[in-house]
Amino acid sequence: MLPVGYATNVHPGRNLAELRTSLLGSAAEVARRVGGGPLPLGVWLSAETVRQLTERPDEADRLRDDLAQAGLQIAAVNAFPYGNFSAERVKTQVYEPHWANARRALYTLAAAELLPRLLPRGTAHASMTTLPLGWRPRFSAEGCGASVGLASAQLEQVARGLARIEARSGLRITLDLEPEPGCAIQTFDELCGFMQHCLRPRQGDACLSRHLGACVDLCHAAVMGEAPEHPFRACSRSGVGVHRVQVSAALSGGATAQELAALARFSEPRWLHQVVTGDDAEPRVWADIDDFLESRPSQPWRCHFHVPVFLQAFEGLRTTQACIEPALEAMAQLPEPPFVEVETYAWSRLPGKAAESLEAGIAREILHTRGLLAKRGVSAQPSLP
Repeated sequence: MLPVGYATNVHPGRNLAELRTSLLGSAAEVARRVGGGPLPLGVWLSAETVRQLTERPDEADRLRDDLAQAGLQIAAVNAFPYGNFSAERVKTQVYEPHWANARRALYTLAAAELLPRLLPRGTAHASMTTLPLGWRPRFSAEGCGASVGLASAQLEQVARGLARIEARSGLRITLDLEPEPGCAIQTFDELCGFMQHCLRPRQGDACLSRHLGACVDLCHAAVMGEAPEHPFRACSRSGVGVHRVQVSAALSGGATAQELAALARFSEPRWLHQVVTGDDAEPRVWADIDDFLESRPSQPWRCHFHVPVFLQAFEGLRTTQACIEPALEAMAQLPEPPFVEVETYAWSRLPGKAAESLEAGIAREILHTRGLLAKRGVSAQPSLP
């Protein structure tokens, strides 16, 4: 049975106290609304939360037990945002530190060390997501030409650390890179190329392929113009495991005055909303909405703004919702079922008046996703296997 959960970076969680409040408050309310058993979560662990739990490992046990009482369980971890993802201004800081910086590897391994205590006892496999090396301009410039080599070496060391955790605890943890527009790895062809040419030549055993893999964010893939089935087929051809699928939708539109005016309403100061024109073979990427609008656009575009997955259109613009169902059909062909989570973190920044509460909206997204999976013959339930 395939569990469907959601990513908790939609809630505040800069430290342990804030994380507990979010999970035992909003997340527990979502669980009550969707029903059916323990609701699996992809929990974002900030560097500060990781530090606090490392200093007091008993708090990890307490959090796991308190979540179980509230009808929740941690199924996966988001180790992408290092700092405060709910700060007033995040933008490109979400990609710091990048994978050429040792702080990224230390944080990732420290988070992984917590998983045997945070996850339900007997869990066999858990996915950790991470950034696709870094924000491309900064990642390339700061490494003086050696960034990819430094990142590869650190990812190899993390993979070996994950192998040691598995040998000690029996829990297999995969670190899953998540391609994103504007980053060093934007597409799944780039991810597979990195895995094959930068990592595989370094391995003398199966450690890297066992502990490093891919996270498919459907919003990101759609923004880059990738066909819904392409991430899964590219990874299958290259022997890259897909261990996480983030069900998400982006905005899309044309260059009419009405559509550009509608897009301008989504410009906001907290998160980066990359805009892309062209297809995955020849994409052009703008860092944010304002940069794109200043370019006097004349082509159709897609925007990295996560919108509710049950919507085909929103605020006068189309969404990429139509990409979700064929992507899930391709996902169903994978030899190893991934963890599936809804990841609409931008609810608080959507323009216009919300028609429902955050908890009601997330619950509706989960139920919508379960319905799509059932339609495709993929059985889904909220509890872990």
